[in-house]
Amino acid sequence: MHAHAHLAKPDLATIAQGALLDGFTLRDVPKGYLLSTPDSPHNQVLMVQSGRLRVYLAGDNRELNLSFLEAGDIYTTHTPTYVEAVVPTSIWLIDTPTFARKLATDPSVTPVMMRVMGRLLSNAVGLIEDLAFREVPARLARFLCQLAERRGLRQEHGWLVPLDFSMQDIASLLGTTRQSISSLINQWEREGVLLRQSRRSLLVPSLDALKARCSPLP
Repeated sequence: MHAHAHLAKPDLATIAQGALLDGFTLRDVPKGYLLSTPDSPHNQVLMVQSGRLRVYLAGDNRELNLSFLEAGDIYTTHTPTYVEAVVPTSIWLIDTPTFARKLATDPSVTPVMMRVMGRLLSNAVGLIEDLAFREVPARLARFLCQLAERRGLRQEHGWLVPLDFSMQDIASLLGTTRQSISSLINQWEREGVLLRQSRRSLLVPSLDALKARCSPLP
């Protein structure tokens, strides 16, 4: 999956000192708060100050995560998606017409906006590719490899990978079930591919061994 591909993000301290946040309103929302739905009448631009939001699609009996937005990410609710706080989150909000006028006079935020929207497109394409060409073990291996490369810490005996997503979050990102993800992680622990360090971290002894499990279907 491409849900956690590395992206350069804006320095929020630098942004706050400039004029970018003029016109924005800071808002704190609790875990589980739904910021936007496909039928929402209000179009807004948001910037995450702290916390995490998930962007997802929902059908009658299924949800499909497209991306997680973290500190420094910018997003517009003018899309057919749901946006939900998965932890207590602080966000800067501005209505879309005001933001559009702001862009006309201060285009410095445009590259940031393009990177975030490009990531969402990449996530959607990656999701289609994975569902079409990779079995669940290969999807999980690729997800963990990308997480290690983006946020992992090199240790003497491998890569320490923070796992601050629930099993359900990972399952939704990978188009499978929580039970399948838990079973695979337990199996790979028994095989020595992963070593659980805590509830929120894993040690990957060999990134190459994990990458070998990322291959698509022949």
